[in-house]
Amino acid sequence: MSALVKFCRTAFATLLLCVSAAASAQEMRTVRLGMTVSETGEFKEQSAAFVSGVKFWARDLLDRGANPIELITYDDESKPAKAAELYERLITQDNVDLLIGPFSSSQVMAVAPVVERHNFPMIVEASAPVVFQQGFRNVFGIYTPADVNMDGVMDMARENGLSSVAIAYQNSEFPAAVAQGARATAPGKGLSVVFDGSYPVGAESLEDLAGSLASARPDLIILGAYLEDSIRFVKALKATGYAPKMLAVSGAPSLRQFGEALGADADGVIATTQWMRSGRIPGSFDFAFRYRERYDVYPGYNAAGGYAAGQIIEAAARLSRLREVSNDPQAIRSRVREQLATMNFQSLLGNYRVDETGRQRGKALYIIQWQGPHRSLIAPKDIARWQLKFPFPGWSAR
Repeated sequence: MSALVKFCRTAFATLLLCVSAAASAQEMRTVRLGMTVSETGEFKEQSAAFVSGVKFWARDLLDRGANPIELITYDDESKPAKAAELYERLITQDNVDLLIGPFSSSQVMAVAPVVERHNFPMIVEASAPVVFQQGFRNVFGIYTPADVNMDGVMDMARENGLSSVAIAYQNSEFPAAVAQGARATAPGKGLSVVFDGSYPVGAESLEDLAGSLASARPDLIILGAYLEDSIRFVKALKATGYAPKMLAVSGAPSLRQFGEALGADADGVIATTQWMRSGRIPGSFDFAFRYRERYDVYPGYNAAGGYAAGQIIEAAARLSRLREVSNDPQAIRSRVREQLATMNFQSLLGNYRVDETGRQRGKALYIIQWQGPHRSLIAPKDIARWQLKFPFPGWSAR
């Protein structure tokens, strides 16, 4: 191999070879990356944003002179059973080289036995602790776990003298994990739990839930839910007329769609998020502005997560010295798995580092609040540009 090729930045080793004058005549192998996308159903918007980030990373990889990525996707309809069926197809029929998991924790729980059976490593957005309590060897999380989602919010509640909390959540893996963490942490934060209840997936109305919360009259309301339900819940709570002193929702209010749907009614809502372009992670502003140039909208944490997923897979493959096992798919997967399990890597999301269960341990969360028409970073305090707007404004004051 020429010195020029050796010097070239490589990705996926034999899978992703740099183009150089010495290698330009060599046929470039296309890398097959498989995943499902929730093109329909509950996770449609968030999943679309994630895959846009993956595509953006793949384009950057090609621009750097690496092999092209063939992204093979199927619509899992936001259904766990459908996702499991499609990952079997990606592995056994499409013969993909690499995998990224489906959007939600419930879907990952269905897909994980498939990748375990085929001994195929997969990185995932899933952050519900239950995913990492099953002994899976091939599932690696990129997001801060859901059970610590509200720790910082409850610290703020204590600092502002609040004494009671109501916890509500959709009865599925991620929202339930948010609730579980809040429930366990509340007493240590000086908060008594005055309501703790769930609602089923696909619930047609959240009005009864909102009414029960309003009757409990908590200082703080914590909701574990996805985007569509988060929007419906705020509308239902407004209809009761009750305004708690703080209202926090897991993840969804950090997305622009939340504010677009609610307008002034989003004001004061707090959320945790896995990424902010103002979060001082190297490359965040560059990614955000380039993404906006391509898609005419700034990215949220889902798009950043998709880009980071690509970076993490790329880093694992770079470190795996795959040239030595280029014709052995199981050996390739074994080396990539080893790196995903042990490497410490700075991605667009922050530090990637997992424990022996595959649970993410390296990165921190941000806390944002809708203040007027803007999402304002209010924690961590050392990088926050705004202060908490307290108390939550009454519905008639908007």
